Amino acid sequence: MNTGQNTPASPAAVRSRPRVSVIIPLYNGERYLAECLDSIRAQDFQDLEILIADDGSTDHSLEIVQRYAATDARLRWWRNPHNLGQTRNHNACLEAARGEFIKFVHQDDKLVSAAAIQKMVGALVAHPAAALVGSASDLIDDQSRRLDGRCGFPAGVWNGKQIILANLEAMANKIGEPSVVMFRKVQAARGFCHDYRQLWDLEMWFYLLEQGDFVFLDEPLSAFRQHAAQQSQINRLNGIGQEEIWELLLIYYAKTWMLETATQRMLINHNRFLKKNLAKFGPRAERMRDELKAYIKPWSYPLFWLERKGLHQLNKIRRMQAKRRIAQAGRGSGNLAGLL
Repeated sequence: MNTGQNTPASPAAVRSRPRVSVIIPLYNGERYLAECLDSIRAQDFQDLEILIADDGSTDHSLEIVQRYAATDARLRWWRNPHNLGQTRNHNACLEAARGEFIKFVHQDDKLVSAAAIQKMVGALVAHPAAALVGSASDLIDDQSRRLDGRCGFPAGVWNGKQIILANLEAMANKIGEPSVVMFRKVQAARGFCHDYRQLWDLEMWFYLLEQGDFVFLDEPLSAFRQHAAQQSQINRLNGIGQEEIWELLLIYYAKTWMLETATQRMLINHNRFLKKNLAKFGPRAERMRDELKAYIKPWSYPLFWLERKGLHQLNKIRRMQAKRRIAQAGRGSGNLAGLL
């Protein structure tokens, strides 16, 4: 690893470990990087290091990094010897982090509260059995205008396995992206799984939540930027997410606690998903369907149908409202309408 200073840390610096490692995996992030860094430097919590791993940027990202590093000794950066890709670059950062707690902030996201890191650290300290803390977040556009807010769970401390079930039931990442969570480095030493391209973060959240509880803070502490060029949107358009949901189902239905605690809604959702994708997933999907059907109660089907019909109407209204907010935000956000 080549750091920005190109000199090894002194023995005194090594002994003085920061409480938090704030990590920015970087690749061609010049457009939003300064805004991201400013939000980190504005934090009330000061016992932190800022790590930036550049994965071969071809824009002016490194010039921005060097400018900030010249005025902030907490910032350590390096350029990878070759392009590692998204997941491996996250793992390179995780391995280099010296902090007890890990806080990723992606290059096009930002923290929206000066107390964001302080509150997340406080939650993990107050709840030693917690393996992951998350928060509500704002959705912003490519001009940093707020489009909407997201709050995946009620505030409180939740059993980790119940949160896994809630995400599997929805077949979606209700916890959020790396920018909205914090966790303990010791529990994440395994690193992110390289087998996933879209749900690599959710797979890690599940790994952590099997080790402990989930604390959710219902105050927006970060902002997730939605724009057409982000990797998650590209992956979604390429249909990568469905195959990775299937992989997660294979892993978690093999665990004894899964069927014992599965909700009727989750079983029906997965039964429908497998039926729709039998040709893609093959005989294993048919066998899993047979197993799930044995646990589904007959009375669940009509209730599920009524619930889905109501949710369809509610989501339709929400999409219309979101598109109106985008239109009201002004010209230049039209590209986001197609993402909703």
